[in-house]
Amino acid sequence: MNVMKKTMSIIVFFAVLLLLGSAATNNAIDGVKGFQAPIFKVERNDSVVSLDDMRGHWVLLQFWSSSDAPSRIAGKQYTAIEQKLNDGQSAERFHLLSVNMDRSERLFREIVRRDGLSAETQFHIEGNRANQLINDYHLESGMQSFLIDPSGRIVAKNPTEQTLTQLTCD
Repeated sequence: MNVMKKTMSIIVFFAVLLLLGSAATNNAIDGVKGFQAPIFKVERNDSVVSLDDMRGHWVLLQFWSSSDAPSRIAGKQYTAIEQKLNDGQSAERFHLLSVNMDRSERLFREIVRRDGLSAETQFHIEGNRANQLINDYHLESGMQSFLIDPSGRIVAKNPTEQTLTQLTCD
């Protein structure tokens, strides 16, 4: 009888763990490799760019801030990789969408200029919109980059040049 109680207790314990684990997983679907990328729009002057409008293309979505040195370094590298991957192509099949989350748009513009980044791929957001993207893409522990395939699924997080070349050229 005692053995049966222990066995039932263990089964109940693991069932509770399984339920708690699956509930936590359902909350973490956005911004995770293998799942649909959360859709959003960014604006600059008179133009609006939507991640949804980029379906059918490979998109490298990079989040960065002036206080996050690795994300700034990655931004320069990703700009060069984008040019390399699209060089000689009749139509661009790979797009870089780089989103800055600094509190100052003026600082953002100065860094884009100083770092020699392509202004066409750089966007600045702040406030509630930035907070929403931080939640959707789980950026609480720092800026990240996501490779999104033509169907809108996240296929790599913080991809290297080799990963980008392998996935987008196949």
